[in-house]
Amino acid sequence: MNTQRRHGRFHRRTQHGAAGTLAAIWLVIAVAALGAIDIGNLFFARRSLQSVADLSASAGAQVVDAACTRARSVATGSAKGNGFDASVQGNALAVTCGRWDTQANAAPSYFSTSGDPSNAVKVTATRTVPYFFLGPSRQVTATAIARSTAIGSFSVGTTLASIGAGTLNSLLNALLGTNLNLSLVSYQGLADARVRIGDLVTAAGAGTVDQLLATQLTAAQIAKLMLNALQTTSVANASLSTAISAMTTVVNANIPGNQTIALGNKAGAPGLLSISVANTQSALDATISPLEALLVTAEIAQAGRAAVNVGGGLTLPGLISATLKVQIVQPPVLAIGEAGKDGNGNWRTQARTAQVRAFVDVSVLPLPLPGIGAPRPMIHLPLYMEVAPGSAWLESAQCKGNAAARRSVIGVQTGLANVCVGDTPASMSSYSCLMPATLVNLPGLLTITTAASVPATMPASAATKLTFDGVSGNGDDYQPVPAAPGASLANALSGLNASIAAPNGLVVTGTLSLLGGVAQLLVATLTPVLSTVLAGLDQVLIPILQLLGAQVGTSMVHDLSLTCGASQLAY
Repeated sequence: MNTQRRHGRFHRRTQHGAAGTLAAIWLVIAVAALGAIDIGNLFFARRSLQSVADLSASAGAQVVDAACTRARSVATGSAKGNGFDASVQGNALAVTCGRWDTQANAAPSYFSTSGDPSNAVKVTATRTVPYFFLGPSRQVTATAIARSTAIGSFSVGTTLASIGAGTLNSLLNALLGTNLNLSLVSYQGLADARVRIGDLVTAAGAGTVDQLLATQLTAAQIAKLMLNALQTTSVANASLSTAISAMTTVVNANIPGNQTIALGNKAGAPGLLSISVANTQSALDATISPLEALLVTAEIAQAGRAAVNVGGGLTLPGLISATLKVQIVQPPVLAIGEAGKDGNGNWRTQARTAQVRAFVDVSVLPLPLPGIGAPRPMIHLPLYMEVAPGSAWLESAQCKGNAAARRSVIGVQTGLANVCVGDTPASMSSYSCLMPATLVNLPGLLTITTAASVPATMPASAATKLTFDGVSGNGDDYQPVPAAPGASLANALSGLNASIAAPNGLVVTGTLSLLGGVAQLLVATLTPVLSTVLAGLDQVLIPILQLLGAQVGTSMVHDLSLTCGASQLAY
């Protein structure tokens, strides 16, 4: 009996213990389930808040500028439209504009509120999330950084309307060693066409823009690269078939030489393209002109070499013949990049003009000398020019609205030019502006030189700002920079006639018995002739030199494209 009671009590205690254990287990399960609900709600709230921050930053980045006012307004509006109201207690939204730059700023965000230009928006959203079962509420924070880059592409060049196809053929043939005979229509097709940097990446078989810039090609291979890019480009080109036909002719011209040229420009190593953006992949949609790329390639190939004769197409009223020799000291640079200055105060994106030496020798009307029959000696006018490089830079870019409403502002500083009258030297690199000019040379009978070979320096223009819209191919793509006072070839040499007419302006030597009357006859003959030639040379030479990317007096800026990239999440 006692044994049975003891067994019953043990059995009841065992049941009670099992029930307590089971209750504890169920309690743990219940708490875990309730905790899971709270944690799941917290996770969902954080994920939702991150989506709000991402969308808000992306919206603000599309209109980012230095003031940040519009970016804040748009970012705040986006957050509210996606269910986040910063005015609700426990909620907060911080919107900051700055610069995203992998080179200037620290990882992992690469974002800083300093730096120019602003190209990114950082959004930090905070929301208070209540716990239903596990205690007080928690604050959840989400941060997003979105960037949007406006990229300008431009150069210093000239329109083809002011230069004939013959001169352009002579120029390229001299620089490339070819025998091209393209029409002006063909060249205009190349000038009007555009290819994307992304087209060049694909045509070169490069994986990234950086790999493209590191590529080394010969001039012939660069021409082939441009042809392949034209054949596959997605850019709408009205003259695409003409451009492809013209570039095919250039490729088939078999450009000689094994010298390789870098596609990316670096200090001390001239290259075809200068791309200045925080992330070079952002430049994929920027465009360039195949003709300008071909010209810059030709100049890089000739840089530092002996002068070449490029003046076969020079024509002027009263001019019998003309030669133009050009030596490329430093080639120009095509610029692609962002606006504004870098951390060192330098303009971030600059197009450099060429530095050249040029020698012109024109032969004008025969000299009417008494007692001298045919052939009469020609009157020569030898000129020498040294053109120092200038530059153009992208000051600002505004991407608000459609292409017609967008604006890019390009600053320009023309280079200095030194113009002299004097004979051609054995080496253009050793030319001295103090050398007298031989106007007439009749061996054994008559030599006439002028002592009026005073150097004439054409000053650089004051820095000028030009504004372009975002439409490619319209009337504002080419804009001239007005010449500084006195900065023209004709004006620089306007005193030559007066110097010749002045006493001792001409030095006449020879065996002719009529030397006393020769000087007066020469003055009467040379004064109107040289005046006409000098004025004409100003109009003929400047476009040729600008085609080489050299500025003399006035200059022409060519805006190629303004690419307004869609915003991308960066962090």
